[in-house]
Amino acid sequence: MDFLFSNSFVSLLHYIEDEWLLLLDCIEKGIIPDIETTDHLRAALKKHFTANPTRAAELREIGPPGEAEGWAVRVWPALTKFIGITGGVAAVVVPKITHVLGPSVAIRSRVYGSSECRIALRYLNGNPAIDLKVTMDNLIEFVDVLSDEPSERILSAWELVKGRHYQPILTTRSGLWRYRLGDVIVVKGFAPDDGMPVINYMHRREESGSSNETCTESELTSAIISTAEQWIGQITDFTVVRDERKMPYSFGFLVEIEGEIRNDANVAPQKMSELLIASSSGYRYAFWKGVIRKPTIRVVGKGTFEEFRRWKCDSAGISLTQVKVPVVLSDQTSNQWFLNKVIREL
Repeated sequence: MDFLFSNSFVSLLHYIEDEWLLLLDCIEKGIIPDIETTDHLRAALKKHFTANPTRAAELREIGPPGEAEGWAVRVWPALTKFIGITGGVAAVVVPKITHVLGPSVAIRSRVYGSSECRIALRYLNGNPAIDLKVTMDNLIEFVDVLSDEPSERILSAWELVKGRHYQPILTTRSGLWRYRLGDVIVVKGFAPDDGMPVINYMHRREESGSSNETCTESELTSAIISTAEQWIGQITDFTVVRDERKMPYSFGFLVEIEGEIRNDANVAPQKMSELLIASSSGYRYAFWKGVIRKPTIRVVGKGTFEEFRRWKCDSAGISLTQVKVPVVLSDQTSNQWFLNKVIREL
């Protein structure tokens, strides 16, 4: 299985679960459901889609995704590898994906690149789910995004420092000259065979940080993942808005939760604040100075993030692969769209 973002696989699972009886009926009878915008495809699809009562009976015995560990390999016995972006904001769905795939399926990161060039390949000697090694196919340079030095200070691969955050800059054989990609990566280390940097993708540069640069996106992502795991339950998506309902402002986490919310979830905002104080010097300083208060956590309805992506596709006339929900949501129209979907506050 190969997805661009791992979140898309979770969306597929939700669709299968919601439409389970319809899917079984279609497989059993060889029927293609009447789905909007598919009229031009039906004739071509019908040639390859015939009734299969045996397969329908097998799936009925297995049941929908639900909570069963290793459900995917029961449905697709030949499945051995899952490829998709599991870093950055997509990290929140890794526990769900790991559970559904089961221990026999290997999770691999995607090749990191863009329409301009290939930047890094999977690094299988590290953590194959998130580690990537910078290629030598093109000239890849870097800018330290947290440095006080001028942004014109361009660094080569051998000048990078483990643990630092950088923005890749591309120069290609086709004539692209020092193009700032807009991503942020972190250096995990260096490959022993050729010394090239081993990196993890973090987030988009334009959307990085937050109000007053109090926290980085990676700090906010780590905080919600850890807090959800201990106090809330399985989250499948999240974003952060500036919550100014009371002053001083706070980080307003909007989360979509799969399954039941834990009984002690009401302590999650306080626990997250304690975690950020311990892990983020920027947050700690702002909190003690009274610039920011503890985070708020609001729950949106199931399917909200999938609906948002469809809404963005329709309103902007773009494909689903171009829609990325940022960690920090600064667009006021999108901000209000999400706030209208809130069903509960922790």
